[in-house]
Amino acid sequence: MGKAVMAALVWWACLAAQAAPLRLPASKEPVAQGGSVTAAAQGALIRYRGWLLAVDGAVSEERPDVLLTSAEAGQAPQLRVGATQRVLPVWSACELVKGSTRLRITALPGPDEVAALLLDFGDGDYRIVIPATGIARQAYPLLAQRFPGADLALLLQEGRRVMLPLGSGSTHVFGEEQAVPYRFSKVKR
Repeated sequence: MGKAVMAALVWWACLAAQAAPLRLPASKEPVAQGGSVTAAAQGALIRYRGWLLAVDGAVSEERPDVLLTSAEAGQAPQLRVGATQRVLPVWSACELVKGSTRLRITALPGPDEVAALLLDFGDGDYRIVIPATGIARQAYPLLAQRFPGADLALLLQEGRRVMLPLGSGSTHVFGEEQAVPYRFSKVKR
């Protein structure tokens, strides 16, 4: 009985530690409104209200706040904030705070049973979904149904990342040319 109680306490403590948001130091410079996504080979750089995220090995001149690695066959997605590294199994989340802007990163079941990442900035300001595997063009309209509330999909297409705005009714893909940023702003819900 004592071992079971101790195991339950350790499990609870681990959950509590994961639930507490990681806080990052805020810059003293003014925070730009809105954000941008720039595709870079198989990765992308995402900027939003003082945040800089590097996805799948994208390189920036500035030091990114968060490094995200998409899931691969048999491996969960990972995130790194400074020296802290976390694995995100499906249905787990990590909340980060920088200044007054929150970022919640959630691992969700994606196509082909490989986890996709959902980035939720602010209080539902803007949501970006990042599937780990490629998706056929004819399946693009289904992304808004599979990931309700997502505003933008950052897709793998022919070995590189491209952006697809969701909920617009069109399937126009941005970022066909590398380094062309897609600009976005807070979405009124």
